[in-house]
Amino acid sequence: MKSYVTASTSVLAAILFLAVALFGQSATSPQAAPTSGGSVAAGSTPAPATHAPRFVPVLISATDGSGHPMLGLTKEQLSIQDANHAVLPLQLYKDFPLHLGIVLLATPATFAQQQAAAVDLVNKAIRPNVDEAFVISAHGKKPWASDRLEWAHDPAALTKIIQGLDPNAGIYDAFNFEMKTDEVGSDEDAGRSTLQTFGGGGVTAFDVVYTMMSSDPRPSRRVMVIFREPWPHSPGFGTRANTAVEGQLMRVIAAAQEMHVATFVIGLEDPKFSRITDTNIGKNYISLHAGDDGGAGTATRSFDNEMQQTRIRAYDAGKVNVQRLATETGGATYWSQKKNYSDAVNAIANQLAGQYIVTFTPTDVPGPVHTLKITASNGAHVLAQTAFLSGR
Repeated sequence: MKSYVTASTSVLAAILFLAVALFGQSATSPQAAPTSGGSVAAGSTPAPATHAPRFVPVLISATDGSGHPMLGLTKEQLSIQDANHAVLPLQLYKDFPLHLGIVLLATPATFAQQQAAAVDLVNKAIRPNVDEAFVISAHGKKPWASDRLEWAHDPAALTKIIQGLDPNAGIYDAFNFEMKTDEVGSDEDAGRSTLQTFGGGGVTAFDVVYTMMSSDPRPSRRVMVIFREPWPHSPGFGTRANTAVEGQLMRVIAAAQEMHVATFVIGLEDPKFSRITDTNIGKNYISLHAGDDGGAGTATRSFDNEMQQTRIRAYDAGKVNVQRLATETGGATYWSQKKNYSDAVNAIANQLAGQYIVTFTPTDVPGPVHTLKITASNGAHVLAQTAFLSGR
């Protein structure tokens, strides 16, 4: 079994300087107490330094047991654990404008359904002249045609944009893992070779989303809704591929956490992937390739069974990575097989309707990255990012 990996990690540093906090965190510079003449009196003692209180704004979604938005949440009902220390909510805000980025997956087999789902979502979530959104595609065989991307405030205009997208064109995707198994060698000396790749480069769809979010620094609910398949997110079965995928995933999640962008995923299962069929491929293969004594076929069957088990593990690991992309940024993943993914769209619309922004003063613990956990005492299910960057 051979494996080959090409890894090219997308550098999010290009957008980090654009990352603007949802609400600005600032501190005033130390100043001496002025006299009536506007200067410091000789021999006087300067006033102690004053600093504006630091606070962190976090976007949360609150729903009840049936998945409906929890509209009457209060800050007294929230419990916040910052780096395992309890902190008190300062303010709880509702009805901030929604800034929504939608990323379709440029796969022709499902693209029409993705378009229908995106249209349904913007009509459910975007309030004309209050909220704004943009739509792009990722992972296409053809490059993205336009070099301009603008916010739109009207669901009708967004619908036209969505319907006009090319199912084969998209911006480079940050996750591009592939695993293929092919026959190699002559009939007398047949073998199997497995090729796994994870590579590419350039500006990714995630870079574009984060840059767009930072282009409008006004306080808002920043949300990305993205269509994802498990395979491109798989870590594969080699150390190099695993490290490349994990590093890419951590960078994308960290950028979202820093900018407070919640990610909601509509997961697209691979209809050609069957656990039962795939694990039995080797049994079918032996009947075609076994020699007179069956020895060659037995070896081939053993290889195929092992490879298909590896494929199952790789597929499941890809699903886990997709779910991490959502869970760790304050969103959720919905694996849908309904026409136009209507159940996933309705669930996301409910989550958006139940969104709040809560602020709190971070604890003074070492390190810029703080773990975060937010719960509610009224039984509401709360979604929040699992970590945040506490600037000084």
